[in-house]
Amino acid sequence: MKIDAATSQEELLRLSEAVLKRDFLRSTPLNLRFFLRYVVLFLLFPGMVFGFRVGLGITIAFCALLVGILLWGGEAASAVAIYSWLGAGLLVLVCVSYGVLRKAWLERQQRRLFRPAQQGLRHAKMQPEHCPLRWHAAGAEGFSAASLVLRVPARGVYAVLLTLREYSGAKIVTGGKTGTAVVHAEGGKGSDFHALTLYRLEAGCHELTWAVPMTGRQCPQAEVSLLNMPPAE
Repeated sequence: MKIDAATSQEELLRLSEAVLKRDFLRSTPLNLRFFLRYVVLFLLFPGMVFGFRVGLGITIAFCALLVGILLWGGEAASAVAIYSWLGAGLLVLVCVSYGVLRKAWLERQQRRLFRPAQQGLRHAKMQPEHCPLRWHAAGAEGFSAASLVLRVPARGVYAVLLTLREYSGAKIVTGGKTGTAVVHAEGGKGSDFHALTLYRLEAGCHELTWAVPMTGRQCPQAEVSLLNMPPAE
């Protein structure tokens, strides 16, 4: 979908809903690649739910117990132990899957909200076009962040395109979940990286932020543009 000044709010809202649905489905069992690792990990190694070290210790202890039972000739008891182990793994798998789905659903609901305006922001832009950004050290170690204060006249959905010139990385973090839907964030090695984000914003000023891992690299040149026109007040 091409977004420009003529794109309506209805079209942007539908696109935002489609993106949020896409991201939610990635956290369901329909995403086989995502859930297969949970099936293998927790079904065979249920102790891993407590972390790698604790899970490894539990697994080693169970294997030692199973070997001891077999050495003592307890084939029936070993079968019970194996079935109990797999049953525990199935229970852990169900609980973890429920937790992942619930978290994804709550995040989707949060991203469907309209972000309230912030007070006291200065140097706001109304209709930025190829507006350069300045990078600074972020709170997270190894990350650099940039921000733009955007002033919108009316409640609506706004399409913001961030462009990183000759960015060789493959990751970008969009600050804040409320009212945010990342349509795509991609680029090729040695070429420009584009991140298109839809924001649901209330009228007023909003600080939009982005962060990239910059360990051992210089910050790329960055610019941001608002693609659609604000809705009629």
